[in-house]
Amino acid sequence: MRSIFTKLTLWFLATLALSLLAFFITNRYFTPRVFEPGRMFRSTHRLQLESAVDAYERGGKPELARYMQRVDSLFPGSHYLLDATGHDLLTGRDHSAEVANSGPGMSMIAHSTSDKHYTMLAALMPRPDLMSFLPYYFWIALLVALMAWAFARHFGQPLRALRETVRRFGGGDLTMRARSTRRDELGDLARDFDAMADRIETLLTAERRLLQDVSHELRTPLSRLSLAVQLGRPEQSKQEIARMSALIGELTEMTRAEGDPAAHAREPFDLSGLLTEIAASYDLNLDIQPGLTCHGRPALLRRAVENVLQNAQRYAPAEEKTRLSAAMENGHAVVRIRDFGPGVPEATLEDLFRPFFRVEVHRSRDSGGVGLGLAIAQRAVRLHHGDIVARNANPGLEVTIRFPL
Repeated sequence: MRSIFTKLTLWFLATLALSLLAFFITNRYFTPRVFEPGRMFRSTHRLQLESAVDAYERGGKPELARYMQRVDSLFPGSHYLLDATGHDLLTGRDHSAEVANSGPGMSMIAHSTSDKHYTMLAALMPRPDLMSFLPYYFWIALLVALMAWAFARHFGQPLRALRETVRRFGGGDLTMRARSTRRDELGDLARDFDAMADRIETLLTAERRLLQDVSHELRTPLSRLSLAVQLGRPEQSKQEIARMSALIGELTEMTRAEGDPAAHAREPFDLSGLLTEIAASYDLNLDIQPGLTCHGRPALLRRAVENVLQNAQRYAPAEEKTRLSAAMENGHAVVRIRDFGPGVPEATLEDLFRPFFRVEVHRSRDSGGVGLGLAIAQRAVRLHHGDIVARNANPGLEVTIRFPL
């Protein structure tokens, strides 16, 4: 019995069966001892006796008949007022045998006046047989069983769905998510799994991309290095080694930037001060609004801004300074970096942030880096829940970085 659905259902049914058994035992063996008819109705019968005698002595048989009819309608069983010989004062029927057999625990209860002239005999309703209630117990049991089945399904079904999600995720389908809308512990478990799956997918995707990028981009430098060694050109060999070292460093930083967002501690920092500090290393036109404060990783945003600046400086004309501006717009910090170079074709604007993408007219491996600067910048900005876009400013290229304060 491995199914939790089956276990829950059987536990509820066992609980129901034990409850019914305890109910039967209690009614069969304990209830008669505690609730004896004579003990429960002794005071009531004495009052009925006094009232019946008063009615008979006051109005005779007609008044007694009316009173006894009222008693029979209000209390279960049959009631008789007898004379000293045990005969019914209304019908004359002899009930002396019933009086003799009356007493505690019996179906007949008799009480007499102190002078024994009158006796009130009550024939109680027979105690119902518990077996006669079985049809009612059956419907109650059926209802409880249905509720137990619904309860077990309510908890078993999401566990089955989560198990299937975990099985498929473990089988290699990294897109599988529980996406539970429950507001209980099962929903919390499913959401925790989704968060874990997001991290695992991010890490594995970054690892795969790194391996693909390294294998792709190292092929050309290694071929050049091999040729330089064969031709005995040490200076070219050193250049190729330096170029590969830079490539590996950029790839490692890009992978680290997109690795595990939850592991990055976020802290408030002065964005205006950070941009001013970065700009001190470049010859720029500045327009930075003071007092801009953000939450995130200053080192990561510094690297993003520096990558965009280096890209702008590399292709900007010497006679025009690159422009760096920052301001608050609609609750977001907006950083704009514009050069006055030739720009890029409109069709390639979205591809600028793709790893290893180069606009061949303006870049080469010798002058344009390895094509990872803007890709690293984009991933760093996205880790701060922001976005980065590029547009042709005619002249030049303007890159806009926007993220919440």
